[in-house]
Amino acid sequence: MSMNGNYLRLAPLEIERARKDPDWAMEYSDDLEDAELEAPQSPDGKLAVERLHRTDRLWDVLRFLLERAGCPVGVVFGEEEFTEADWGYGPARLLTVERVALAAEFMDALSFEQLIAGVTAADLAAADLYPVFDRSDADLIFEHIRSYYRDLVEYFRVTADAGDGLVVWLS
Repeated sequence: MSMNGNYLRLAPLEIERARKDPDWAMEYSDDLEDAELEAPQSPDGKLAVERLHRTDRLWDVLRFLLERAGCPVGVVFGEEEFTEADWGYGPARLLTVERVALAAEFMDALSFEQLIAGVTAADLAAADLYPVFDRSDADLIFEHIRSYYRDLVEYFRVTADAGDGLVVWLS
């Protein structure tokens, strides 16, 4: 089994509901994931695509690179506790509307080339990141990271433009 990074986009009123009832947020996320898998073209399946985002196993690599670049927001782990319940590998955390907007602004201004400037595949391996890198093809590793970073930047931009916040967790 692998550890995967997950995001759930919530409107401000939904964030307040999640703070009061964290179980609701977990059930909502599960329902969206089910709809996405079972009926991706249904209204619920399309909503799931808009609301859920995954960085799969590259969450730690993205964390390393964003921290190295000076990102002022805890994009990968979230920042605010709102539950003690285990969502997979520990509790989920929140990123408020304001923190999502700040992260989106930072990432919009940070190109992929800037994100990885001076970083080699050997640096990633030496950083002891999850997942363990043992591939010798650095171009493949960085193209994979590029794709996930591009999608994460877009997801944060859309979330910020909507005025929404995020629940963040590893599963």
